[in-house]
Amino acid sequence: MRLGMIAISGVLLIIHGCGSSKHVIYPACSIEPVPYNAVTIDNQMKRKYLAAVNKARSVTRKCGNRIYVATEPLRWNESLYRAAYEHSYDMAKCAHFSHRGSGMESDWTGKHQSRGSSRFVERIENNGYTRHLSVAENIAYGMNDPDEVMQQWLASEGHCDNIMNPSFTEFGMARVKDASGRYYWTQTFGSQYP
Repeated sequence: MRLGMIAISGVLLIIHGCGSSKHVIYPACSIEPVPYNAVTIDNQMKRKYLAAVNKARSVTRKCGNRIYVATEPLRWNESLYRAAYEHSYDMAKCAHFSHRGSGMESDWTGKHQSRGSSRFVERIENNGYTRHLSVAENIAYGMNDPDEVMQQWLASEGHCDNIMNPSFTEFGMARVKDASGRYYWTQTFGSQYP
């Protein structure tokens, strides 16, 4: 019985850990960006990712105990895409599933900013998204297509909050396949000062 309780609380911790940034307004960026050289995403895939997230935002939705009314669609942002791709690549390369970077060679921001393992806000800033009001990140593992991963994120309160948050105006999303053929997914969200 004790082992079962430990496993359950571990799962709850992971779900909570994959939530939002609590919509913190971060101080001005203090790093000199060294953007990651992400694989260029084709327009068809970009449209597919945008359609999936904006379809979710287009209806009133309950995330945990909070109800969000339908909100404005997100716009694609290349800096947020590079941050998402960087983290998906790092997770896939190191079989590492966390909002923290691996701290290994594939943790581009951690390496180039001499910070050990990177945090998601550091990856976003390092990829050129430096005038942000708020940012957030969703991660997932194992699903094959955008609709599947969106269903998983929408079933989780913190992920759903990020997707439905009306203060976010921009978005990037990426998936990278690991050596065994499974995908690691990252979504990054943001809004910038005018």
